[in-house]
Amino acid sequence: MTVSAPGKMVLLGDYAVLDGGLALVAAVDRRAVGQRVAAGEGAPSEVVEAVLAQIPGAEVAPNEVRIDTGGFMDPDRGKLGVGSSAAVAVVTAALGTGGGDEATLAAAIDGHRAANGGRGSGIDVAASYHGGVIATRQQPSEVTPCPSRIRDLHVSVLYAGKPASTRSLVAQCQAADRWGDWVNVLTPLAEQGVDAWFKQDSRRFLATVAQYGRAMAMMGRDAGVPVVTDTIQAIMDAAGRRGAAAKPSGAGGGDIVVLFSRDETAGAAVAAETGTDLLDLSIDPKGLSRRG
Repeated sequence: MTVSAPGKMVLLGDYAVLDGGLALVAAVDRRAVGQRVAAGEGAPSEVVEAVLAQIPGAEVAPNEVRIDTGGFMDPDRGKLGVGSSAAVAVVTAALGTGGGDEATLAAAIDGHRAANGGRGSGIDVAASYHGGVIATRQQPSEVTPCPSRIRDLHVSVLYAGKPASTRSLVAQCQAADRWGDWVNVLTPLAEQGVDAWFKQDSRRFLATVAQYGRAMAMMGRDAGVPVVTDTIQAIMDAAGRRGAAAKPSGAGGGDIVVLFSRDETAGAAVAAETGTDLLDLSIDPKGLSRRG
């Protein structure tokens, strides 16, 4: 059996989801592909071991799992921060259970969280499992499938120049004195943005994304960490001048930026103006996939 699962990007709800807020998350068309192989040498990844530990009587052992994550690697930029470990968790769980049901998703979420020191919202794993665009809260919780896009908006993904440590950024923001204050700002914005997405209200969605990006920047400054780096700020500013809106996807710190615009050329124009890279990424409608 060959199993694959996509990566993810957070469209809205970053950070707020860690304190009960709603998030809008999309699967992206970079996939991890796994198979069961003859037991080999070498240590399996921490995620593989942690996920299989959640499955009593798993159908594979850790050293029988081979997963190709080459799709998440870029020859010029290294590994892109679009959820490769979440995809590995979903693929491992499917190989371990031999299926693709809710027990598979639960094992992937719990194992991925265990491999990350007990932290993580699990929304990346849920997006990888379900595919498309979903609205959800910290896992386990209800997952609502969403329209794949707002009809008159284009989604672009830019690379802001360097990988970032999600765990470190999140820990420092949560430890800051004003963490609760910023959650109270971000949470209603995420709810507003998800509502606009469902109602296909591009004007309100663009305004919400711009507000969310500014709030993430101020939250990071309060915590003393670069959630919005100078490069990300330049992208956000350039997007705003074109009637578009941009924000970090996930923890920030210099990795992936998502940009929404009515003009399909805005992403390339902003990338050129800011000296950043427009990535060849799009929303993947398909989640966990099994063959054989």
